[in-house]
Amino acid sequence: MSFSSDIKKELCNVHELQINEMAAMLYGMFYAGRLVNGKPVIQTENNDLIAAARSLAEAVFPNERVEVTRLVKNGGSLYTFGVKSWRLTERFDDFSSVNTSVVSGNDADGGAFLRGVFVCCGSVTDPKKEYHLEMVLPERARIDPLKGFIGEHGIKIKSTIRNKSEVLYAKTSEIIEDFLTYIGAGIHALEIMQVKIEKDIRNRANRCVNCDSANLDKTVAASEKSRRDIEYIIETAGLESLSAELRETALLRLDNPESSLSELCGMLSEGKARPISRSGLNHRLKKLSQIAEELKSEH
Repeated sequence: MSFSSDIKKELCNVHELQINEMAAMLYGMFYAGRLVNGKPVIQTENNDLIAAARSLAEAVFPNERVEVTRLVKNGGSLYTFGVKSWRLTERFDDFSSVNTSVVSGNDADGGAFLRGVFVCCGSVTDPKKEYHLEMVLPERARIDPLKGFIGEHGIKIKSTIRNKSEVLYAKTSEIIEDFLTYIGAGIHALEIMQVKIEKDIRNRANRCVNCDSANLDKTVAASEKSRRDIEYIIETAGLESLSAELRETALLRLDNPESSLSELCGMLSEGKARPISRSGLNHRLKKLSQIAEELKSEH
């Protein structure tokens, strides 16, 4: 199953909802659905969604007839779900705004309403690939009221038109986590947080490795240049041309080509009252390089 399918399976477990939340979720499903012959219906290939819609309708509209038709298409099944009730038409077919007679201002009803919308027209990409949530609505008139409703509950979501469809979307993990938590998919919100933490740890580790690698490359390059300069001095002027300090430094660099400046400092400072610093050692190496350049200019 896909990440979105797992989320919808979690959200379609509606048995613990209160009756007012059930009504709000059912209204959300119809809000994301279509009008067929002027009546709101839910169309889906998802068996869990149809089962949830049936449970909600039976609780919200007891003793009313539920209609489910099945169309076999391309080897799969497309279900159309509706309720034959004048009360449904009275309360559930106005999509020009979010119907406050069904969805009150509290978070429980608001979350249930958006839960219904999402299971019918929403999707979330696997966070291991990217952060992307979207809901594709059937009509342009529904997008602004829904976007405003979501914003009123502290979740900033964007809208766009893609292939003539109206789309609400979010591309940041924090907004997706907040939205999923609000509609009752807390388990998957935590999963996104976990993936984000793992990505951050990996990225931090990669940066450290890259930094260490870059520093090692610099150390190797500097060591190689020093070695070439010292060998040139020995070939042209000889070690005896150097002062005692520079001669000691030159021999140590040749004997320890892979050592860092700090390691060379430790070797030079052994048994001495005044240890040499990295800047002091660096000054000696630069002096050797300068001598080598002067010798090259003379030859």
